[in-house]
Amino acid sequence: MRVNASAGSKQARLSETRGGVTVVVLAAGKGVRMNSRIPKVLHPVAGRPMLLWSMVAARVLDPERTLVVTNPSQDGIQAALNGEGQTVPQREQLGTGHALSQVSAEHRTTGPVIVLYADAPLLRGETLKRLLAEHRASEAAVTLLTAMLDDPRGYGRIIRARNGVFRRIVEEKDASDAEKQIHEINSGVYCFRGRDLWPALQKLENKNRAHEYYLTDVVALIKGKLDTMLVGDAREILGINDRRQLAQAEHIMRERILDDLMLRGVTITDPGSTFVDADVSIGQDTVIHPFSTITGHSVVGQDCVLGPMTQIRDSTLGDGCRAERSHLEHVKIASNVAIGPFSRLRPGTELAEGVHIGTHTEIKNSKIGAGSAVPHFSYLGDAVVGANVNIGAGSITANWDGFEKNVTEIGDGVYVSCDTIFVAPVRVGSDATTAADTVVTKDVPAGSLAIGRADMKIVEGYTARRRARRNASKAAKK
Repeated sequence: MRVNASAGSKQARLSETRGGVTVVVLAAGKGVRMNSRIPKVLHPVAGRPMLLWSMVAARVLDPERTLVVTNPSQDGIQAALNGEGQTVPQREQLGTGHALSQVSAEHRTTGPVIVLYADAPLLRGETLKRLLAEHRASEAAVTLLTAMLDDPRGYGRIIRARNGVFRRIVEEKDASDAEKQIHEINSGVYCFRGRDLWPALQKLENKNRAHEYYLTDVVALIKGKLDTMLVGDAREILGINDRRQLAQAEHIMRERILDDLMLRGVTITDPGSTFVDADVSIGQDTVIHPFSTITGHSVVGQDCVLGPMTQIRDSTLGDGCRAERSHLEHVKIASNVAIGPFSRLRPGTELAEGVHIGTHTEIKNSKIGAGSAVPHFSYLGDAVVGANVNIGAGSITANWDGFEKNVTEIGDGVYVSCDTIFVAPVRVGSDATTAADTVVTKDVPAGSLAIGRADMKIVEGYTARRRARRNASKAAKK
């Protein structure tokens, strides 16, 4: 078999480390059936790339080292890992056994080696801990994680002797018709004894139909006790090969997340229509109503009420907030803030404590001071609003002059009447007032009243003259 150049001749240099655990995550698959330009292991499940779910599971073991076998031609893997683990390149995809053989000699310890796949995001860290404990207790050379599936298609089958003793694994494409009827399958997760694994890899051959080096064949080459452990929840070993399986994993993972939140004291009135990402934090006694999504790295405090139909992405909300039928993205919200319905808060928005944002309001890259209100039908962009300010309906900041964004500053205690337009850059001093339908084009001193509209004119007899013109027009047409 073609192996890493530093391996093979350096077997004598195997580390004598006995207790340390090595985790190897196989992440170099092409994922052809995903029909995607994105590497398969970077497709997200509940907001987190599949690869990172495997890394989270591995982290539970507190391993001495975590190695990630990757395809150097695939972009984005290193960025997703963000320095966690150490990558091992597999430049040719010649099978799972070949992938593991790329681990260099300095990492080939004699202690436990746990191998798992980066496209199995549902595998729990607790299951890996049980596998490692079983492996150590049985003193086996290799322990396999197996599962019982009603529909085992696509998986390698576990072949046992009549007395139930494990004998071998056969891949489905190499299995006979009788072997394909077996429901116990190989999950692809192994715990090897390092001193038995690495020499066996050197004996691996590609005599199967696909002419690949199977990791399953390594098991047959290892001399020593072979053990298996049946996973409690067969869904954990679901491998993702296409978009349908991706959707299945997404559904299962979101169920887990919501179950955990409810156990921690969060009320979710309809789990079937509520979507929360894995990296979201939600405080006790918060209530989430139907058709709401909370994604990214959002943090929600205690005693909040969210939804129905609210979207929150990468945002922070303090305790006691309310957000109904609204969209929040990359915003920071203090405590006791009310938002919506039908409002949109865009990136860069910060709302201080007690702010009220009413219906059909849009705010972008603005700071709103404590106790201020933007009750309805307004737009604030690139604004700095002080405390206890009232923004009347239909008011906007004209922040774009055709070349750059400009800032509107509104001081504490300002009363903005309906349909006020602030032509930025402009500043309104504290306790000032704008009259309804005012266009503010210059700074307003503190305590002043700004009136910026034309005088109203009244034309008497207008309706009668208009009616006469209409009647004359009709007569002419006859």
